Amino acid sequence: MVNAIIIATLNARYTHASLGLRYLLANQGEWQAQTKIMEFTIAMRPLDIAEQLLIGQPRIIGLGCISGISPKPPP
Repeated sequence: MVNAIIIATLNARYTHASLGLRYLLANQGEWQAQTKIMEFTIAMRPLDIAEQLLIGQPRIIGLGCISGISPKPPP
């Protein structure tokens, strides 16, 4: 299987290089060749994201997101 593992992220406003995904890929060891990075934004339709993630029929999908929105501090 070419891409048995997909690690992906959902960026808040625009697509940019996710260091977290690259650290994960660098530490995949023997699985690195079967791992693919995919990056999306919240502006994309969820159905389009799901289709792109599933098209290669991966065995594992890891999805992370960072919103960049911090909670409002208490008064």
